[in-house]
Amino acid sequence: MEQEIKNAIGLGIPELAIESKPKPEPEPKPTVTIYDFGALLLKHEPPKKQR
Repeated sequence: MEQEIKNAIGLGIPELAIESKPKPEPEPKPTVTIYDFGALLLKHEPPKKQR
């Protein structure tokens, strides 16, 4: 019975191979270094209050 079901949907036939879809290439992410992050913090740091 199980084999009949597989044959009916085409799984029992070796000529039918399931094609795997090619994986899309991941887009390169921009690299941020600790130096870039430090510069970004300094650039957006609020002004210090004078005592």
